[in-house]
Amino acid sequence: MDRAPRSPAEIYADGFRVDEAARRAFDVDVEDALIEEVVRAIDAARPQVAAFFNVTLSGAEGPGFLRYEPGGFYGQHRDVSPEWEQFPRRISVVVFLTTAGEDCEGGSLRVYGPEPLDIAPRAGLFVAFPSETPHEVLPVTAGVRDAIVDWFY
Repeated sequence: MDRAPRSPAEIYADGFRVDEAARRAFDVDVEDALIEEVVRAIDAARPQVAAFFNVTLSGAEGPGFLRYEPGGFYGQHRDVSPEWEQFPRRISVVVFLTTAGEDCEGGSLRVYGPEPLDIAPRAGLFVAFPSETPHEVLPVTAGVRDAIVDWFY
């Protein structure tokens, strides 16, 4: 993540676009060999995730590698919308690569339900939730928050 090229992360709202009022993060363009390794690892978790949520999952969109630096955040949103037929997302996946308190401060994943749940970054932590669930990335106040995201179909 440190050596790879990066570009401002986009949101999808009537097409892809950068909107720093909604999201301040970077997409990191890692090597193909690493992408293939991550695809295999995430795909290996798919049967367990499908069983946990009692849904049939047929595949994944493919991983995205994200970096949030100080001031980085992603406001409350959902990973699916009825208008997004090209994105048949069922389950959202986040794999943290950094740890709160060691590599970054802030940057918790807040998942909304009956009560908001804040999940602090911890390297290796795998989080899955229904894609229609509102969530956000709270602001990073120091260090960097690196994560991998993917979506099961």
